[in-house]
Amino acid sequence: MNFGDTLKKIRTDKGLTQAKLSEGILARNHLSQVENNNYFPSYDRVFMLLDRLNITFEEFLFIQNDLQPHDKQRFRSEVSNYANINDLKQLEHLSKEADKLYENTANIIYYHYGLLCKAVLEYGTDNILSEAMVQYVAPIKKYLLDMDNWYLYELKLFSNILFALEVEEAIFFSRKAFKRLHAFRCFMEYQHTEQHLYLNLSTLCLEHGDFRAAKDFSRTAIDIAKNYRLIYEKVCSELNHAIACIRLGEDSEHYETIRKNMVVLDYLGFDTLHKHFMLFLKKYEIEVK
Repeated sequence: MNFGDTLKKIRTDKGLTQAKLSEGILARNHLSQVENNNYFPSYDRVFMLLDRLNITFEEFLFIQNDLQPHDKQRFRSEVSNYANINDLKQLEHLSKEADKLYENTANIIYYHYGLLCKAVLEYGTDNILSEAMVQYVAPIKKYLLDMDNWYLYELKLFSNILFALEVEEAIFFSRKAFKRLHAFRCFMEYQHTEQHLYLNLSTLCLEHGDFRAAKDFSRTAIDIAKNYRLIYEKVCSELNHAIACIRLGEDSEHYETIRKNMVVLDYLGFDTLHKHFMLFLKKYEIEVK
């Protein structure tokens, strides 16, 4: 649909007249021209119209695209989802798709997420840091460091490359990320991005043997996951926390936490993620019956 067609559909679906929607924003006959695709209002008036319709711009684009996510939105979502559960088969497919999309569009999003796919594939389920993995992430790291301010796209991108950074630099730049992220706390994406940052920091610290930091980051990740009812994220955060606590010599109740959450991962069919934690347990000589 065109802009005007979409606007008219939403207005009529919500039972608003042209006079009611246009009041105080633009003349009614101008709105009629907009809906007939003969006139495009200024951007400030576009957002005023959407605000009166209680529609976000992203939702408007979704409706305009016949209730289908746009390619970039779909692609970013799929990469993030499959990276979170270490689905290497799907990531390999998305890596190839990213290369084709970047070649055809020259859109930097496909370039970044293609590199991210390749880095995660190099990392694998064995959690082995390699020079090739670091090289894949290097252009993304440079892109982020060259910017004065990060927005939601950059904040999520940073969270996704944490696994390829050294602990000290990850913590250093995370301070900048959390401070900047706070400005976006009114957005729904805020809660997931904040939680994933703490979860990914705890994983990074575990992998580098910094169990005190891993415990602290995962504790915060658990609290955020509980607040926002993020079940999958809560399971991963509790596993990280329990592993860190056991390595710090704390009481044995954490073994039961690991056992229960490993059962949950197995039940939900997260095979590669289950393998990821099994390797962690083996690496740190933690046996759970």
